[in-house]
Amino acid sequence: MDQELDQPEISPAQGLYATLLAEAPWNAKSVIAAGIATAGGLTSWAAHWSSPAVAGISGSYLAGFFIGWASRRFLRIAALLTGALLAGIAVLEETGWINLDWTSVETQIHHAISAAHREAEGLKHLLSGYLPSTGAWAVGMFFGFRKK
Repeated sequence: MDQELDQPEISPAQGLYATLLAEAPWNAKSVIAAGIATAGGLTSWAAHWSSPAVAGISGSYLAGFFIGWASRRFLRIAALLTGALLAGIAVLEETGWINLDWTSVETQIHHAISAAHREAEGLKHLLSGYLPSTGAWAVGMFFGFRKK
């Protein structure tokens, strides 16, 4: 019984922070290996022993991994919020508090999805121009997205 009293209370903000960073990406073995390869590649390049290719490839992998991990978290939260919003709209429409013109709503959603797709393509082209190895970035993004 005394053990229950000795446990510190966790604030809601700390609980949210812990939930968002559960299974943190920097604990993954591939991220640790890529971090070591990046540091080693930068060190050997600074000492004029090799080219910066190793650091560029491993840095691209790290960037892709973190972007993939963040994308998965974002998509989860966005799906939950979208579901809650749609449920709220359905309840409000069913009770008669609001009356929606679904054809105009569908048109607006289509335009928003098209705009988001164009922006995502622009981001992809921007990142592929700045990252030395797009292949390493894509592999990192795949494994980062899979990281739970």
